[in-house]
Amino acid sequence: MTEIEVEAPTEIDPIEPVYEGECPSISGRSTLTFVVGRHQEDHTLHLRIADNSGKGMWFDGWASAEAIDQIAKGATKLTAKSFHSLHPGRSINTSGFVLAALKELGLIRANEENTRIHEHVPTMTFEKVVMALIDPSTTKKSKAAKAKQ
Repeated sequence: MTEIEVEAPTEIDPIEPVYEGECPSISGRSTLTFVVGRHQEDHTLHLRIADNSGKGMWFDGWASAEAIDQIAKGATKLTAKSFHSLHPGRSINTSGFVLAALKELGLIRANEENTRIHEHVPTMTFEKVVMALIDPSTTKKSKAAKAKQ
């Protein structure tokens, strides 16, 4: 009797990357690569840290835009610890890396009085900042851009 080798079906990630960016870590000691993805079925946005030029470990799983917005919206005292609930039980570095990516995306910014604390940029959502990157026509043109026309 001949044995037949059956290949296990490859699992398809239901989240398709739509944007990849780089940013410095909050400490400035490494460069992070982050990916924004869209779920193929429900079209929700997600974020994950894909690479780190430093030696620190991190979790590369996806965090939903909804969960990110729930933490960030209206917050005035955000730290890396604020985002730990996105990936509980995973590497503590991940939340700091997420903080850096969200700062790069423009969802949060450093507090003017204490740069170790961050705050939500009013009226911004994860979807708004991402759409501005992948489809610049969705944002209003700046006064400088209008003046050049």
